[in-house]
Amino acid sequence: MVLAGIFLVVVSCYRSWQELLKLLGILTLAAVGVFFSGYFYGTETTAGSAGPLLYGLQLASRIFCFGLLGSSFAATTTLTDFSYSLQQQLRLPSTFAYGLLAAFHIAPLIQIEYQNVRASLAARGVTAVAWSPRLLVPLLVKAVRWSETLAVAMESRGFTEGPRTYARRYTITWRDGLFAGFLCSLVLFFTYYF
Repeated sequence: MVLAGIFLVVVSCYRSWQELLKLLGILTLAAVGVFFSGYFYGTETTAGSAGPLLYGLQLASRIFCFGLLGSSFAATTTLTDFSYSLQQQLRLPSTFAYGLLAAFHIAPLIQIEYQNVRASLAARGVTAVAWSPRLLVPLLVKAVRWSETLAVAMESRGFTEGPRTYARRYTITWRDGLFAGFLCSLVLFFTYYF
């Protein structure tokens, strides 16, 4: 919970109170479900000597910790920065990094296209459930078309795999190492003493 508190402070610096309350509501709903699963269905071997109540609380606290960790990463990092960092630090090939970037940018379009297909079917008097092939097949066709268009556009603009220059270099500084070391020492301390 200490780590969740640290990540909550980070997220609260970058997000509005409405977004923060919405995030905490979603995490609380998930944590309550996980708590009751651990409380009612945890066996003696999984709960150990802690008992079902403490075991359920431990599982629920992990939901907050990991949810706020991911939210703090999403709040402090843009997709472009993340893509360039993957290329420069992890030596990810440019093809994969730009493909990942394109996939993130296309994801909101899929929801819009889903609503368009659903409205098109409704206009013709056809009802379809959420996972109906009548809805999903046009989405798959559209996704294939988008990927082909993107590949042709990148190729026509001379995108090739090879040495690249970057307008901005991303480096890992001593502050990054210090922050990572601080978080790891907190995890080890609370794991060992609690």
